[in-house]
Amino acid sequence: NFFLKDTAAVISGALTTFSDLKNEVDNIIKSRFEKFINSQGIVSREDFEALLDRHEKLNSEFNLLKIKLEKKTVKPKLTKLKDK
Repeated sequence: NFFLKDTAAVISGALTTFSDLKNEVDNIIKSRFEKFINSQGIVSREDFEALLDRHEKLNSEFNLLKIKLEKKTVKPKLTKLKDK
């Protein structure tokens, strides 16, 4: 009975150690992958979506200002000069 309890404790400790080791390896791989992505100039999907939203907002603001400017701009009317 003591042997089984001791063996179970050893196995439990080993499984915990391997689980922690797996988590550490996953973190190292994730960190190296992120460093590689950053070194290549690749942006994350969230950053891309945020930049795309900002671009669309600025583009719509630009178009609105362009329309306002066109409305305020007075276009000169051409008149014919009469001979004297």
